Amino acid sequence: MLINSIRNFFEKEDFLEVETPLLVPNPDPSPYNELFETTKICGKRAFLTPSPEFLMKKLIATKKFPKIFQICKAFRNPQELDPLHNPEFTILEWYRINATYIDLMLDCENLISFIVEKLKQKFQISNFKFQIKKSKLKNFINYQNTWIDITPPWQRITLKEAFYKFANINLDEFLNLKKAKEIAKKKGYQVEKNTTWEQIYHQIFLNEIEPNLPKEKPIILYDYPSQLAALSKLKEKDKRYAERFEFYIGGLELGNGYSELNNAAEQEKRLKADIQLRKKMGMLVFDYDKDFVKAVGKMPKCAGIAVGIDRLIMLFSNAKTIQEVISFPATKIF
Repeated sequence: MLINSIRNFFEKEDFLEVETPLLVPNPDPSPYNELFETTKICGKRAFLTPSPEFLMKKLIATKKFPKIFQICKAFRNPQELDPLHNPEFTILEWYRINATYIDLMLDCENLISFIVEKLKQKFQISNFKFQIKKSKLKNFINYQNTWIDITPPWQRITLKEAFYKFANINLDEFLNLKKAKEIAKKKGYQVEKNTTWEQIYHQIFLNEIEPNLPKEKPIILYDYPSQLAALSKLKEKDKRYAERFEFYIGGLELGNGYSELNNAAEQEKRLKADIQLRKKMGMLVFDYDKDFVKAVGKMPKCAGIAVGIDRLIMLFSNAKTIQEVISFPATKIF
């Protein structure tokens, strides 16, 4: 029912549903995701893709598909299993031209509101309720004993605001590795000579920012440090930050969106840096997708986002772990 609601939403918004390969020779080399390598296909290495992003952007680059979405399986090989991750999972991604990450934020608000309305029409259950306040109809869902007002607009705060509010850190200063190490040491975090800026960032984010995000209403965190730009554009007025956002509902991180980078030289530079970091970390190493780099240079202005379907199901079924919403989770198979 939830997946049907998602499809109904994108059909209503005139998106074209597409399907791209799950086996690829040159996947995203992000050092944050280890991959599954299969046996060779026609003598070439092949990997289960961690996301359909590269191939969907190749479609966008043709300028024949202005608004596309896909619901598919994705694969990431974790070091260990936890309540929010499964090696094989279901992902939703959508891309549209002439849009920015601000437009995607509105898409997310509208999509979740649409799903709630559809589910309420189908199932009259206590997990949903209406409430009238000041003549405005509001939608609430219950997740883990918290009633969440999902009515747009959602709260939006920058990473800079979040770091100051929840960790008392000036993110502008923290962007410097030496300063970040000093701040982390004062807070009692373990910092070694070879500790990277990203490792320090994630220690503080996961311990001080994410757990303290409000749960009574969805929240959008945006304008990530350029070190975490991934495949997003840097902000025109401040290159220290990128046009990237993530949205949370009830404490669950559900989606990660960008104003997409469309500079081929910059994209190639980032992919090469990722591969070097993978080598340093002892991860699987492979060549980057040169056709993807060319496609990025041909892409029009565009924005795209990935949303975890399994986590959406967790939210709407009031499940505490991802294993509860997957018929055959890896914890039961392996």
